[in-house]
Amino acid sequence: MEFIKRMRKREFVEMALKTLSALLASFLAIILMEGMIYSIELNAMYNHSTVAIFYSDRTTAYCIEQDTDQYFVVCYDEEEKSWSGTGNTLYTKEECENFNAKNVVYHAPSAFIFSITPMHYVIMTIFVLVVAGFFTYRFIILKKDYDRIIKDYNETGTIEITNF
Repeated sequence: MEFIKRMRKREFVEMALKTLSALLASFLAIILMEGMIYSIELNAMYNHSTVAIFYSDRTTAYCIEQDTDQYFVVCYDEEEKSWSGTGNTLYTKEECENFNAKNVVYHAPSAFIFSITPMHYVIMTIFVLVVAGFFTYRFIILKKDYDRIIKDYNETGTIEITNF
């Protein structure tokens, strides 16, 4: 019986480590996917956008340095909750400072305000819950298998471990 208890404990520890590894890998996959989406959207705005709305008192202009003293501008209209960009047109720092925008910042917008939508949070949550659910199912199966082994041992006095 001591052998069964030690083996059970080892398998539960192993399953817990597998679960932890899978959850960390799923978070890593989510971070990489969101980074890819962010990069694609920012690149599309740089290559295909034609008009930026930075002459408004409700706009934040994000000046992203491309070359030395050359900035690509992405604007966020807080009232309309929309993004616009200047496309391939680059501005100097002095031109960026003269924009009639509410805020002019010299960094790229964070992914949390630029590309991650509420639907992304829902999909991320479902993905993590599926991974966690799979391992919960595996824990339940493992517990039932050991309960059956202990029951058989108590009835017959022998241990029979089979792979189903």
